[in-house]
Amino acid sequence: MKNTKILLIGLFLLGAVLLTSCGAPLSGSSWPGVSSNGDAVYVAYMQHVYAIRAADGSMIWRFPEKAGRQMFFAAPVLADDQLLVGDYENVLHSLDPNSGVEKWIFTQAQADWIASPLVVGDVILAPNADHFLYALSKNGSLLWKFETGRALWAQPVSDGEFVYQASMDHKVYAINLRTGQELWSLDVGGAVIYSPTLDAEEGTLYLTTLARNLMAINTQDGSIRWQRQFEGGLWTQPALHDGRLYMGDLQGTVYAISTKDGAEIWTQKVDQPVTGKPTVLDSRVIFPTEDGSLIAMTLEGERLWSRTFEGKLYTGPVVIGDRLAVGIAGGKEFLKMVSLDGQDLWTFVPPK
Repeated sequence: MKNTKILLIGLFLLGAVLLTSCGAPLSGSSWPGVSSNGDAVYVAYMQHVYAIRAADGSMIWRFPEKAGRQMFFAAPVLADDQLLVGDYENVLHSLDPNSGVEKWIFTQAQADWIASPLVVGDVILAPNADHFLYALSKNGSLLWKFETGRALWAQPVSDGEFVYQASMDHKVYAINLRTGQELWSLDVGGAVIYSPTLDAEEGTLYLTTLARNLMAINTQDGSIRWQRQFEGGLWTQPALHDGRLYMGDLQGTVYAISTKDGAEIWTQKVDQPVTGKPTVLDSRVIFPTEDGSLIAMTLEGERLWSRTFEGKLYTGPVVIGDRLAVGIAGGKEFLKMVSLDGQDLWTFVPPK
């Protein structure tokens, strides 16, 4: 019951943020979306997008300079000479990554941008809560749009020929990248809020659903290779590494799962709800938890260290060389840089 409540609270937080685009008061129900190009850390959080120096945590710019009604949630996406980020006022922005100056906007969507876009070659793929996946050129012009049955909260993935989009309508769609035509769709039996994980070489899509299922799907025809159900709720994206999927559940168990058949390789109890996608390095995997902890383990499940922050973690840390950028929700600080063993390096403090 407790774990179910945590999941429902998380979904309620998202719903509360969505109301801001309908004239409701601004809410604190958001968490930072973090990305990096190595030199800068880009953070979308609350009413701003920030560019921050990775070396020392100093601010390069923020957009907009003065807070307005728009709110930001999903991690910005860097694509060549532009930074793409959507807001809760139905606008997708292209910013200059060096200055934060707005280059163009896309305003044809009818709802909020909850998921990050994906850039494949010269095509921007932008999923919106209005049920549509929009394909745009690099200058923001519409190429095609594809309609699903419910809101899109998950970033799509692509093998360069097809786009795979999960939806809140309980389906996954395979769509031709160039034409926007559907190849297949599959009812997965539950809503999908996190992006699938694609193994393009093996032609397999891995995803978790709110019905507590982990599924492996053949990208050629949408057939199910294998699936398994968990006792704990799944609010996570599996991390793929060397024939294994690393993930956790809301009952506080973390897993290494074989990609061949879904069998458990190992499990460990961490006694904290695991949310978001784990971060995998060469010799370790780092799990984020809802109570604000990072838990580092070897790839064989032995605990190395843990670190608790003031706030909650809904996404895994972003690796920047030998450091980890951590986005924190609901605390006094929303971005920290730590070492690979969890020690503080700097904390970002936005100017007033």
